[in-house]
Amino acid sequence: MAYTSLHDHLDGGLRANTIIEIANKKNIHLPSENEDELKKWFFENISTKKNQVFKKFELTISVMQDEDSIERITYESVQDLREDNVEYAELRYAPLQHISQDLMPQQVVDAVNRGLINAEIDFGGEFYSILCAMRQNNDSDQVAELAINNINTKVIGFDLAGPEFMNPPSKHLKATNLINNSGIGLTIHAGEAADLSYIEDAVFNCKTQRIGHGWQIIEGCQEIDNIYYPKSKIAEYIIANQIPLEICISSNAKSGASSVTFESHPAVKLLRSGFNVTLNSDNRLMAKTKLSNEFKIAKDKGLTDEEEIQLIKNSVNARFTNLN
Repeated sequence: MAYTSLHDHLDGGLRANTIIEIANKKNIHLPSENEDELKKWFFENISTKKNQVFKKFELTISVMQDEDSIERITYESVQDLREDNVEYAELRYAPLQHISQDLMPQQVVDAVNRGLINAEIDFGGEFYSILCAMRQNNDSDQVAELAINNINTKVIGFDLAGPEFMNPPSKHLKATNLINNSGIGLTIHAGEAADLSYIEDAVFNCKTQRIGHGWQIIEGCQEIDNIYYPKSKIAEYIIANQIPLEICISSNAKSGASSVTFESHPAVKLLRSGFNVTLNSDNRLMAKTKLSNEFKIAKDKGLTDEEEIQLIKNSVNARFTNLN
């Protein structure tokens, strides 16, 4: 079965052996130079409260500071996705996190674009990128302008990522307004590590077209017989307008951002309740997963064959390439 991936972080899906190889060339310290041990380090001991998940991104980003490495990692990500039968993906990354060694933001975008194009030639499929602004910083309008300036390349989306709590989406209203007046798609991380108000802010104030994660919409619902019924304006609006939720079960359970577990994750129940759920892998390295595994997890939670087909259709319909 062919998959569509809407929420996959480029800096969260590196191969461990690639990290080791680049780190050795650049004298970057690693917690282990054994591939299996390094994979285990990325997967274990993740706690948002202790800032561990972001420390792990600091390491992956440190090996993505030159054009060749960025292009290679992008190329390998597409290859890995294709091996998992992903035929379409929107890979996201924060370009301004890759300029600590004198790259210009446009050079970062160009390197990613080359990786996507060359991988498509070699492995097939259709692959694009989403540029992320880090919501704890004050440079989101710069990232928005960079995305708009690359609208005729592989860039098709803009995202607000990073620490959600205390960084509401409307802090970046200038950037989201720029995107909403362009042909670029808008998605915002919301409802992963903060309360329902962050989803409300992303939808009502920033006019996001998709929601990254968003599973905490259940706070605006009443659960009766395993079905979520809206009891808030935001939940009613999301169902009525079928705003896609970019759900990432493994990552949500492992990130430490909330108390949700594999057992308690509401993904399947949200789908059955009428929400426009899509399944995604988020950070394949940190969560030790891939998209086919996310569908297996959902199957283990009772997902039927018909519901699996619906999930795939939801992702296809939510592609940002459908905007134009």
